[in-house]
Amino acid sequence: MTEQKQLSGVTDTAFRATDIGPLPKSPKERARVGEELQPVGNYAGTIPYLGTIQDVEALQDHERSDPEFTSKDWWWDHQKIRFLNDKLGFKFLLLIVPMTWVITLWIGGPALMIWALGEMQFVAELPALVVGVFIILFILAWFAFAVWATPITTNWLMSTAMGFVLKPFEKAINKKLDDTLEDGCSEFNRATGQVRLALGRGRFFEAPFVEFDAYVDRVIQQSGVFYRLIFVHRYTQKTFHKTAFSTIESSKSEVLALWDVLQTYMDVTQPLPDTPRLEPFRHLDPVTAEHDKRTGRNPRYWRDIDLEAWKNGEGWNEVHRRQESYPWGERTCKLTPQLGKISMDEYRKHRPAEAWPI
Repeated sequence: MTEQKQLSGVTDTAFRATDIGPLPKSPKERARVGEELQPVGNYAGTIPYLGTIQDVEALQDHERSDPEFTSKDWWWDHQKIRFLNDKLGFKFLLLIVPMTWVITLWIGGPALMIWALGEMQFVAELPALVVGVFIILFILAWFAFAVWATPITTNWLMSTAMGFVLKPFEKAINKKLDDTLEDGCSEFNRATGQVRLALGRGRFFEAPFVEFDAYVDRVIQQSGVFYRLIFVHRYTQKTFHKTAFSTIESSKSEVLALWDVLQTYMDVTQPLPDTPRLEPFRHLDPVTAEHDKRTGRNPRYWRDIDLEAWKNGEGWNEVHRRQESYPWGERTCKLTPQLGKISMDEYRKHRPAEAWPI
């Protein structure tokens, strides 16, 4: 234990499924249609197939510019997973410039041409059929041009042009962007066992991992039934369904595998889950380093992998098949037996000082 603390910063409050202390019962039982409470401390050892494909692409792309993964833009490591909540306003801010340009490009040309024709006196003397045919042909030709020009001009606009215009304000913009990202940044901290979820406007909801219940939520849409992972704080009933881990998936097993990865990550008695985003940091976690040495794991497995070959081979035949065939319904929960073994008043005395009041 002492050696692990020294090497990876693990504290006494870190989550250990084999040593879950007594917990008070929830003051209010939660029973909602479409939500399935997930067990804690029972691991399938699988990873989400579709999520892994995206993570390999992100990993290999990032390594080209930051081979040591020291950039603050890489938010996963052996101590914490950082992520942004779904902030609609921030997304809109990032998209408003290219959206405005694309609309202007596609609509502006035909609109300007129609206005110009209306200002030309000789056009009024032409047969209506001729003018109509000309307008239709021009619009079709313009749309063909717009299809070709949109990606080229948008890329130039968002890189060269925006860079030139914003260069004098670079420091102020970077500071504002960093503040915005930090304001919306949440994290699962393996070293401390704490979860911090951004509420916006500089507010954060922080509590021990053992106080959160994970649910697979069924989402019914016009195109069918989908699933997502949501988190509920047991003692306040605060629900978090717009985290980076709450993306809607068509496969329930994809969401179950994601929860398996997350709870395995938080358990310091377990090696880090073998996911692409964590690979550059596996040697820094003592439990993981020992596991990899014992199993002979290739330290660059994900960084050097041929993704297309993996998707059609090992990925589909092993990862996807295990994800789909695993007996998820047979898992048992190591946390539930601890509920009700301590009063709320007594439990409050042992909570971290920075935790959200209960």
